Amino acid sequence: MKNSRAGVRALATTLAFAGVILVPAALGAQEQEEEKCVLVSHSATEQAVEKITKAAELEDPVEARSLYEEALEELKSEIADDDDPTALWLAAEAHIGLGNFKAADELLDRFVSVDPACQERAGNSRFNGWADAYNEAIQAYQVGDQEAALAAFLKANVLYDDSRSFNNAGLLYQNLDDVESAVEQFRLAVAADDPTDQARDASLNLAEALRSLGREEEVRTALQAFAEAHPDDVLAEMNYAVAQVISGDAAAAQETFTKLLARDDLTVDQWNQVGVGLYEADAFSDAIEAFRKARELNPYDWDAMNNMATAAIEAEEYELAAEVSGQLVEWFPYDFDAYTLLANAKSHVDDAAGALKSIQERGALSFSLENVQLRERGENGYVVEGMVMGRGEEEGAAVTIPIDFVDPQGQVAATEQLELVIPAAGESELFQVELTSDTPIAGFRFQKVSTG
Repeated sequence: MKNSRAGVRALATTLAFAGVILVPAALGAQEQEEEKCVLVSHSATEQAVEKITKAAELEDPVEARSLYEEALEELKSEIADDDDPTALWLAAEAHIGLGNFKAADELLDRFVSVDPACQERAGNSRFNGWADAYNEAIQAYQVGDQEAALAAFLKANVLYDDSRSFNNAGLLYQNLDDVESAVEQFRLAVAADDPTDQARDASLNLAEALRSLGREEEVRTALQAFAEAHPDDVLAEMNYAVAQVISGDAAAAQETFTKLLARDDLTVDQWNQVGVGLYEADAFSDAIEAFRKARELNPYDWDAMNNMATAAIEAEEYELAAEVSGQLVEWFPYDFDAYTLLANAKSHVDDAAGALKSIQERGALSFSLENVQLRERGENGYVVEGMVMGRGEEEGAAVTIPIDFVDPQGQVAATEQLELVIPAAGESELFQVELTSDTPIAGFRFQKVSTG
């Protein structure tokens, strides 16, 4: 469920197509249990084996296509009936190489019906074909061709049920203003439930799409179904409770809120998720408590700080809002919204001078750093990424900002340099800074530098 207020940042709940992971085809390769599924090459299939193997290794798609087509011609008579599982499987592989996923799907079904022991081999073929199409879609999306990306995701969905490609197809349909088709893809993503976190996101995307169509009863039903199917999924349970609030059943939702706040086994991210849900349900004091629990686990988490300050404003706990937003401005001096939060809080605690100072400092920013987040990347790897937005008249100016990475005790474990070129006012560019550290990293801070 998307946020209705801009200040609180949800984690897994926001619609974020670009965050979907790239799945290389190599992940689909698994060791075959040859004793269960034995395929025998014979004179009728030997040439096809040779051509398919060679085609798979070629970089020239035209030459590869020609070889796949020749292999299919070799196999035509052998796949006229269901007697030869080897020929059926090879023909399916050739069709996958050609991108003919519907034909491959039918052949793999026939292959397994002839020899049920080959279910795993067929599954591997399906996954590898799916992964190729998935990567094709990602590449098309990265160059801005949404229609080609959608076509590739839909092709992938023919061969293998994976929530990622269904969910992404739904998001692209939404981008192309075809919400009904988006709803269908989101439902398929939830049903596939592979991987579960993508299925959960799809259930939230489904709810959002249904809500945009005015189908509120279906919204609640969809979120309830996923929550009941995944009783240990905190985010699923929270979003169902929010749907209950929206539909007017606040009493039932409060039971969920109370139960979640009593838990002592949640992570920082999960407490942030609970807090966002409570915030969406207008339970601002409870949201503050959830964000407080997140900060008890990691006082340096940007999301928990920002979300607590925003919830404190809504709860009219202005002293707390001033304290936390003041820390945000100190640690993240290029966060435009942090200055806004601080000015708001200062104005409510009768500190007009402090509010004016915050507004002036915000206005003096020649750029701001937006949507910044810290992520772990592999073993001992971390990355800070976000967007730099131009806000002044210093387009093209170069600036270097030191980023201090802090350990769980708040000590600076490492400092890396963020090198930027300030975009024109109103325009933005992505940035990323990587760090490898044997010391665990809990958070980061930006040092304030002059751009003059």
